[in-house]
Amino acid sequence: MQNEETQVKKRPKTRLIFLILLLVIIGGMAAIIYFNIVGSQTYLTKQLSKVPIFKGLISQPSVQDKNAEIAKLTNKLKSKEQQIADYEAKLKEKDDQINALKAELEKIQNESSTLKQQLENKQASLKDIATYYQNMDPQNAAQILNNMSDEDVIKILSYMNKDSASKILESLKADKAARITNILLKNATMIP
Repeated sequence: MQNEETQVKKRPKTRLIFLILLLVIIGGMAAIIYFNIVGSQTYLTKQLSKVPIFKGLISQPSVQDKNAEIAKLTNKLKSKEQQIADYEAKLKEKDDQINALKAELEKIQNESSTLKQQLENKQASLKDIATYYQNMDPQNAAQILNNMSDEDVIKILSYMNKDSASKILESLKADKAARITNILLKNATMIP
């Protein structure tokens, strides 16, 4: 009798466990189908549409709908390809502009380098000329400089040491010395 009671008590528990297990399996399958895991929903719909009872209940997209969707996506793709082509054209235009600017910059740098070299050469020549006049007798140097333009005299004097320049300036004609001094004063007071 006790054995029968134990069996009666075990049956509802077994049934409950079986029922819970069945619900978990059904719920898992429903989730797999709902989320279309591994294409299960597509496969199940296709298979059920073959069954005559479910044929009317399950509606599959028509070929026209699919073709319309394909045409829509194709147009969208063409539009995106056109945008890409436009961006590539703009990018090429910008690259061409950058290359032109680089070439212009290189040309300017070369010109600048050439001008700098010419300036250095001219300064070296002026230093050499100033050294020649500096080593001359101030009276003789002044006689030669009296016949030169004021700007040239100023350039030469600026490369000489102050003692030699002052001795030569002292030996120049008074009016020329005055003009040169005025120009030197104006240059000294100018703000760069």
